[in-house]
Amino acid sequence: MNSYNVCFDKDLAEKCIYGSDFVKEILGIENGHNEIFTHYKNYPISNKKLEGLIRLNEERDYYQQNPVKFFEDFFRIQLLDSQAYVMQSAWPVKNIVVCASRAWGKSIWVVWFIMAKQMLSSDPWNCYIASGSSEQSATTFRKLEDVANDRITSLRGSTGKLFKNEVVINAASGDGFSHNPSGFMYKVYNDSFTRTLSSNVDRGRGFRSDCVVFDECGFLDSNLIEVYKAFCAVDNSFVTGFDENGNSIDIVRVRAMPEPPPKQLIYISSASSVDTEFYKIYRDYSKMMIAGDPDYFVANIDCELAMRPTIHNIPTVSALTRDMIDASMRTNPLKCRREYYCEFSEDAGADAIIKRGVITRNEETRVPLLFNDTGDKRFILAYDPARSMDNSVIGVMELYETKLVDGSIDLRGRIVNCINLMDVGKKLKTPMQTPDQIRYLKQMVLDYNAGVDAYGNILNIYIDAGSGGGGVNIADFLMQDWETADGIIHRGLIDKEYSSEYVSRFPNAVDKIRLLSPTQYKSIIYESLIEMMNQDKISFTSAYDNKGYLTLFDIDEETLEKERIRITEKLQKKKLNQKEFDEQLAEELDKVQSVNTKVQKLTWQEELALANIDAMKEEVVNIVRKKRESGRDSFDLTPEKARILHDDRSYVLAMLAYGLAQERRKLLLNKKPKQDPKSLAKQLTIRRGSYGGKII
Repeated sequence: MNSYNVCFDKDLAEKCIYGSDFVKEILGIENGHNEIFTHYKNYPISNKKLEGLIRLNEERDYYQQNPVKFFEDFFRIQLLDSQAYVMQSAWPVKNIVVCASRAWGKSIWVVWFIMAKQMLSSDPWNCYIASGSSEQSATTFRKLEDVANDRITSLRGSTGKLFKNEVVINAASGDGFSHNPSGFMYKVYNDSFTRTLSSNVDRGRGFRSDCVVFDECGFLDSNLIEVYKAFCAVDNSFVTGFDENGNSIDIVRVRAMPEPPPKQLIYISSASSVDTEFYKIYRDYSKMMIAGDPDYFVANIDCELAMRPTIHNIPTVSALTRDMIDASMRTNPLKCRREYYCEFSEDAGADAIIKRGVITRNEETRVPLLFNDTGDKRFILAYDPARSMDNSVIGVMELYETKLVDGSIDLRGRIVNCINLMDVGKKLKTPMQTPDQIRYLKQMVLDYNAGVDAYGNILNIYIDAGSGGGGVNIADFLMQDWETADGIIHRGLIDKEYSSEYVSRFPNAVDKIRLLSPTQYKSIIYESLIEMMNQDKISFTSAYDNKGYLTLFDIDEETLEKERIRITEKLQKKKLNQKEFDEQLAEELDKVQSVNTKVQKLTWQEELALANIDAMKEEVVNIVRKKRESGRDSFDLTPEKARILHDDRSYVLAMLAYGLAQERRKLLLNKKPKQDPKSLAKQLTIRRGSYGGKII
């Protein structure tokens, strides 16, 4: 019997010229009235096509159960045995934690997981990538692009373009991968999409997703994790409504329906400290997995396994070497144990003067500055000399001005370089000899000054005046004019207040040095560091992963501004209210391709600078305050870390923060207050008089 689509409107039925007794009988319409009905369109399917669809469905079901086989058959990609184990084990699990060593391939594993899920899913499978910064989540996104465009040199013969063919291309130009400041995004033909998120949690509240990937989440803020976890809060098994026959879907029919795939939360990172949210998740989920709960999976992959990779149980070449680990252990042992051995460290905890989260939110991906690249930047240098026991460290901070919302100018600093003056030729790697250290410091002063008279680009050089230089005042070696290899004479440097008796002997020396006695200034400079850090006035380079390059993201401000003007003019014609206008403007700007990416290869000096800045951050989060009856507190490493770490880099950072605080103080003192010429009382600091209870 043919199926019919019946019109139930009796008024229209009376006007119809076609009808059937069968329909009239169903509708209960009196004889003589005609009703409209239409046949369903029939789409004939040949047996061959039907067999092809059945075979396609069977193959999809097979690969949904064997995702590793899917990569080998379709993408021609062979996963490491450890990656294959994690992929197969985590495939159907709701809560996934992967704590893995550097160079194991965490980002590429995430990319493969997302690609397989979206290609094998019959329903839309949406994914968000969340990280502590937009740069980190965008880096993972670009890794997916590289796989889709077969740009990964280590994946020989891969066919990642199979996935690229599934990406929807909306614009006439482009490849379907959208890059804009609000987030990177792409969409595939089964309505699945992937989008990156930043640390701005307020903008992402209320989103819904099938999966959230927390990439490099070791030190992510707990609030950010909780907000983004809520994306997967709705249970897929909840169903309501009517079936195809118009019958209400009751509990029996719901139970008879196939169970939908679970929403998934993936936490992937190297180890962090025990006071982080990632450690709590790692600890709790491990207990649930050991207890036999199938909704939890935790993997711990340290460097020992990463250095001995196998494919189908056959040993292969490792991207990680013992030399890389040993070099990291010498520079920053705590970080090395976290990132390579997956050991969760203990920071100073509640007693720490600087929390790690404060440093994390002030990190940015940029290349260290080894010299004044523009010739007009301003710098502060800090030098903590040592001769035998401790490290001899030089730190550099660039000062820059930024405009606040109210139009005022704020002075801030960014750490651009940190050098440990080590004699690499010695077996024990002790600091350089004092004359070599002085020559290195002089060259750094010239590099960052960029030839300006009287060292105009160097605001100050802060030097520890303690006994670190072997009982010799290091500044004594800087007062005299010196000659460089090119024959140019350079003026000496002096602290006219500290070394006042030498001012007459070295009249040509420039007053740029500030000698700080530890007994007098240590408490002061660390208090300045606490103040500047808590106000987010100092920024650092992002944690370096020893890859030899950085992926940088530049926003094309000119293109973005042109599109903003064009979109604004178009929306103004619609006469929208302010809320609708702002929402549509933000939505249209999100579609603008205004973010450019580039891979910046690093020199060995830049890599060394990044490693030392990471060590500086490691030291400062392990500095604690010790109360004293005199009222002036002391600041030192925790007792258990004093045997492992030095505090020289943190001391240099404190001197740089003190220098920044002094420059900010000068800016405030030189700022002229706004005056109202109409009122003399407002210009003078006097108490206004009153008469009869009323202010005059």
